[in-house]
Amino acid sequence: MDAQGVLPFAVDDPLLTAAEAAEVLGVSRWWFGELVRRGRVGPSARIGGRLRVRRSVLDRYRAEQAGDPQDPYLTYEDIGVYLGVSSWTAGELVRRGLLAGTRIGRRVVVLRSVVDAYVQACTR
Repeated sequence: MDAQGVLPFAVDDPLLTAAEAAEVLGVSRWWFGELVRRGRVGPSARIGGRLRVRRSVLDRYRAEQAGDPQDPYLTYEDIGVYLGVSSWTAGELVRRGLLAGTRIGRRVVVLRSVVDAYVQACTR
């Protein structure tokens, strides 16, 4: 506490373990550790030899990964629904390089604007 009796951090911003943080992000503990080591998620702290991170840091990282709400990321399933094809076909479009995808953890995502540009190119 400071001189006025106020805590230097928000009580509703808990310090999470690596396992809890990985669960929040939907990735494995190992991948969460990699995100921290690569400087993608931070700041973090080692307390008693264990990695800890604040919930607000994870929320900020997820917001960065979500991107622009006007141009959201789409998964293979989302692309399939959007184009009216199967998710396998959507994956083939990415694997063949017709749609530029980005890997986030285990998932590959594509910006909706990229899918729209592909549709425009196919309909000319």
